[in-house]
Amino acid sequence: MRYLLEQLGRQRRWGGILLGSVFGAGLLEQVAAPHLEIANSKFVIPPALISTGVRPGELVARERRLQVLSGFLTLTGALGLGFYYRRAIWR
Repeated sequence: MRYLLEQLGRQRRWGGILLGSVFGAGLLEQVAAPHLEIANSKFVIPPALISTGVRPGELVARERRLQVLSGFLTLTGALGLGFYYRRAIWR
């Protein structure tokens, strides 16, 4: 019986670590992602990037994709942590 309780405790610990890692990955993605400036509801692409031959459409698509990924990871991790620790939160 003691072995089962220890194993259950380990599984619960890993769940919290995994969800915390997902949340942290979302925040890290947000911090590490390159950010394009926005002015007048449009992305402002620096001339240095345009002169390198990168197409503006690809740059904007990448920026949006990174923002969506970051939001998804952060939201999933936060909701997962909230659900995982729901008993401790509502005490």
